[in-house]
Amino acid sequence: MGTIQVTPGEPGQLIVRFPYSPERVTSVRAVPGRRWHPDEKHWTVPHSPETLERIRSLFTGDRVVVAAAVEATAPELPVAEVQAVVTALDERLTLRGYSPRTRQTYRLHVQRFLKWLRQEPGTVSQAKLRAYLLEMLDGGLSASYVRQARAVLAIIYEDLLNRPEKVIDLPNPKDKKGLPTVLSREQIARILRATANTMEEALLMMTYSAGLRVGEVIRLKVRDIFSDRRQVRVEGGKGKKDRYTVLAEETLRVLRVYYRQYRLTDWLFPGKDPGTHIARCTAERIFKRAKERAGIATEATIHTLRHSFATHLYEDGVDIRIVQELLGHAKIETTMRYTHVGRRVAERVRSPLDDLVDLGGESEGCI
Repeated sequence: MGTIQVTPGEPGQLIVRFPYSPERVTSVRAVPGRRWHPDEKHWTVPHSPETLERIRSLFTGDRVVVAAAVEATAPELPVAEVQAVVTALDERLTLRGYSPRTRQTYRLHVQRFLKWLRQEPGTVSQAKLRAYLLEMLDGGLSASYVRQARAVLAIIYEDLLNRPEKVIDLPNPKDKKGLPTVLSREQIARILRATANTMEEALLMMTYSAGLRVGEVIRLKVRDIFSDRRQVRVEGGKGKKDRYTVLAEETLRVLRVYYRQYRLTDWLFPGKDPGTHIARCTAERIFKRAKERAGIATEATIHTLRHSFATHLYEDGVDIRIVQELLGHAKIETTMRYTHVGRRVAERVRSPLDDLVDLGGESEGCI
């Protein structure tokens, strides 16, 4: 795969450059109005949306990179047309049962796409849609972000415009197979001790001890705490699934103190406005401040408490299937990540080098 670069040229012209190959020369010659400039060693083509579409469709085996200055010359779509697409997509997501947070994320994606596109969505080629996703990857955006953008394109072209052929074989990048960050038990204890008040302590303790996502812990209600059964009920977790997870004895003790101090009635962690729960960003700030006060240098977020919960359970010998249930994972493969960061397996394995040392006698060391 090579790179086809399209940049501004003389008024009404675009400059096209690419690594030489007979196939590429044949392709560019199929563009009406093209011209070769032997001194500058580049091609020029007419500056028009039709020409750009033609180039993208001709060089399907290469990556077509169009300069931002070229794209910016196209007029933006009228606000009313953009809003119509956004509204239609949001209605479709609502009918599918998507959460308000996901719908907001997808609305932002479609607005970004239409601002970049600057033409009627129905007239775009698959090559341009592919270029849109590749441009985001080249710009350093995460694989998960680009997958979301691709999902939005699928809804637009499969459901709204009934043009599924436009999104067939679009790039669907995979995340790098990294391991989750895990805090040690001592680090978590220091963070909990560094909270500013009982509410913050209860929030972080509940997140860790029950293995909750931040969106789950902030939506807990008083009625979700079953002190007699030592359980926490999570309603409408990821995938709109309900589940039960564990309620630690120490968490229950702190919750009882917190309950009496704050006179809770409905939400376990109420927000500033009556009838609302605490905001996600507030919970994230609470963790960040406690981590800083505790002097923990490890890069971590409030979600790291959930990773740590799962890893510590596995290290304690809890069956991985039970860990899966408590976390609410649909696939066991997701839960299996914690077997790679836990110490349980490593502590059972003896390196063959130790056998060699035993045979040859112990060596002196400085540690």
